[in-house]
Amino acid sequence: MKKYKQMISFAAALSLICGLSGGAFADNEMYVEIIPETGSVSVTVDTGKDIRKISPYIYGINDIGDISSISPTVIKQTGISLSTYNWETNYSNSGILGMNTNDISLVDDYPSSKWNTPALYADKLVARSRMYNIPVRLITLPMMGYVAADSMGIVSDDEFSKTTRWHKVKFNKNDTYLNNPDTDDDTVYVDEYVSFLVNRFGSSAEGGINGYFLDSEPDKWSENFPVLNEPPLTFAELADRSAELANAVKAIDSNAFVFGPSLSGLKGCIDLGNSSGRAISDPQNEYSWFIDYYLSEMRARSVEKGYRLLDVLDVHYYTEAQTPLGVDILTGTDDISNAFRMQSVRTLWDPDFTENSPTVMMYKQFTPIIPTLQASIRMNYPKTRLSFSEYDFGGGDNMSGAIAEIDALGIFASQEVYLACLSPQSDKYPFQKAALNLFTDYDGKGSGFGSSLVYSDNENDNMSSVYAALDDSDPEILRIILTNKQMVNEKDFEIEINSDEYIYELESAAAIDKETADIYQPDTDIFECADNKISFTADTTSAYMLILRGTVPEEETEVTDSVWVTELSETEPDVTDITSETEATEVSESSESVISVSESFIEEAIDPSDETVPDLIETEITVSTSAEEVTSEIIISSEESVSEETSAETSGKSDDNEKSPKVPLPLKIIISMMCLTVVVGMGYVLFSDKK
Repeated sequence: MKKYKQMISFAAALSLICGLSGGAFADNEMYVEIIPETGSVSVTVDTGKDIRKISPYIYGINDIGDISSISPTVIKQTGISLSTYNWETNYSNSGILGMNTNDISLVDDYPSSKWNTPALYADKLVARSRMYNIPVRLITLPMMGYVAADSMGIVSDDEFSKTTRWHKVKFNKNDTYLNNPDTDDDTVYVDEYVSFLVNRFGSSAEGGINGYFLDSEPDKWSENFPVLNEPPLTFAELADRSAELANAVKAIDSNAFVFGPSLSGLKGCIDLGNSSGRAISDPQNEYSWFIDYYLSEMRARSVEKGYRLLDVLDVHYYTEAQTPLGVDILTGTDDISNAFRMQSVRTLWDPDFTENSPTVMMYKQFTPIIPTLQASIRMNYPKTRLSFSEYDFGGGDNMSGAIAEIDALGIFASQEVYLACLSPQSDKYPFQKAALNLFTDYDGKGSGFGSSLVYSDNENDNMSSVYAALDDSDPEILRIILTNKQMVNEKDFEIEINSDEYIYELESAAAIDKETADIYQPDTDIFECADNKISFTADTTSAYMLILRGTVPEEETEVTDSVWVTELSETEPDVTDITSETEATEVSESSESVISVSESFIEEAIDPSDETVPDLIETEITVSTSAEEVTSEIIISSEESVSEETSAETSGKSDDNEKSPKVPLPLKIIISMMCLTVVVGMGYVLFSDKK
C-alpha cells in the first residue's frame, strides 16, 4: 500500500513539473511548483507576539443538507433560488439548475397546510438555528428584480411568461407594512419583508435576524436565469440597487448588518463576469477591478445618507484549482486531487503560490485574494469588514478535505476575516465537520481553539501548517493545531514555545481519525514535552491539536555575598563596641527603608491593570534608572559604615594597649628607629617640594 502511495506521490510531483496537459492554457505563461516531502520541521510559537483577536464568526455553515454533529457559530441561507424567493407565498425558481421551474421546493418539507405562511423559509432558518444552538442567523434578500409568481412548473422564456409567471420586486413600499401581505398586487416589497421579520423575531439587537445579504451572486443572474432575458449587470446598476436596498434595511433595523455584493468568485470581483459592465460604468478604467468601484460607490452613498450602508464586503469562494490532468479538485476524489487540495488554500494568502486554474492564470495580479480585498477596503471604504459567506475546497469524505478546511479556518483567523460559512458541495462531508469541530468543540464539551491568535512559524514548510491560540477565559491554556500534508512520509515536529510568563506542560491532545473522521484523544506518551519544547512524529495526512497548560515557574533565590561580616575570624580578637554597632544598625535600617520604598514604587508603576502601554514602557525605563541609583546609594552607605566600624575597632585596640604591660626595651628601640625613618622621609619630601 505504501509503495502505491509513493507512486501516486511521485506522479503528483511529476505532474507539478510537467504542468497542464492539452492546449487550454498553452498560450499563457505558467508557474508550477514542485513541493517535495520533508522529514522534519521546526516550529516556533511565541505567546507574546503578533497577538490578534479571532472573530468568532468564521466558524459558520450554510443552511444546506445535514448540519448535525457540528458546532457552528453562524447559519445563513444559501442557493440561487433565493434570488427569486417570494416571501409572501414561498414560491421560488431554481433557474437552470432546476430546469427554470417555479415550485415550492424551499419549504416542501413542511406540511402543505403551512406553505402559504409568509416568510416560512425564514422560519425554517430560525428553527434550525435553535435546534442546533447556533447564535447568529443571516437572511438573503431578493434584489434581482423578479420573484416566482406561482408553483406551476417550468417557465418559458417568452414575454408573456415574463409578465404572468413572475412578480416584480421593489425595495421600498412607501406605504403601511402589513402582517398579512397582499398577494394579489403583482409586486413584492423587500422592506415589508424585513419589517415582517422584525415583528416576527425581533430586531437584530433583540435577538432576531442578525444581518441581511443583498441577494446572492448577482454576477451570474443572467447566466442562472436565462428565461428572464435580462442583460448582464453593469457596475453602476449593481451599486445603485445595493445602496437602495441597504438603505431600506437600515431604515427598519439600523443595527442589522448588511453584507454585499456576495459575488461568485474572483472573476466576478474583477468585472462582474463581463467586460461590458465596466465599459459602461467605468469607461476611463479608473478602478483596477469591480471591488474598488463598488466600495467607493457604497462609501459615497453612505456619506450622502449620513450612516454606513455596507457593513461587510462579502464574496463567495469555491476553489477553481485543477490537477494538471484537468480534474477539478473541488469534486476530485483521486490521490492527485487530494494532494493538490491541501495546497489550494494558499491562493487565499500566499503571494508565492500560483494555482492551476484558468482564472488565476489569467488574473494572477489579483492574488492572493484576501490581502488584495483588504487593500481595496483600506483604499476605498475603510473599516468595512470582510467575509466569505460561501466557500469550499472539497474533500468532504477524505482527510485532505479536513486539512484544507483547517488551513482555511486558520488563514481566516490570521488574516482577520470577519465571517466565513462553509458551503460543502457534497451531501456528506464528515471530515470537514471534524475540522470545524476541532476549532469549536473538539472535546464534545464546547472547548474551542481560542480567542486570540499568537505567532507561529513552521519555516515556510508547505507540507505542514501550524496555528496557535490563547483563550481569554482561561489564559493559562495554549492550544496548537498542526497538520502533516505528506501522503507518504511521516513528519517529525520540533516545537519551541517562547513565553515570558509560563512553562507549558502537555495537558491533553486531540486528533482526527483519517479513517472515520472522528476526533479522538491520542496517547500523550507519543509527545515529549519539557522546558517549553515538544517533539513528536505526525502520521501521514494527519491533524493534531495540543492542549497545554502554563504554570508560573518558581523564582530562584539568588545567594549573594553580604556587605556585613556576620562571623568573626579565628584570628580576630573578641571585641565589641556598643557605639559602632548602634551606628551600623542605623545605617542598615536606613538602607532597608530605601529598598522598601523602591520596591513599592516599582510594583505601583508596573501595575498590569494600566492600559496605557506607552506610559508603561516609559515607567519601566525610569524605574530601572532609579533602581541603579538606589543600589549605588546603598553600597556607599554600607562602605561608610564599614569604615566607621574599622575606626571603632582601631580605637578599641589603642585603649587596650594602654592597659597592657610595658613593652620590652629591644622592641621599643626598633619601633623608635622605624618612626625616625618615617619622620626623616617626610622631611625630605617637604624639603624637596620647597625647592
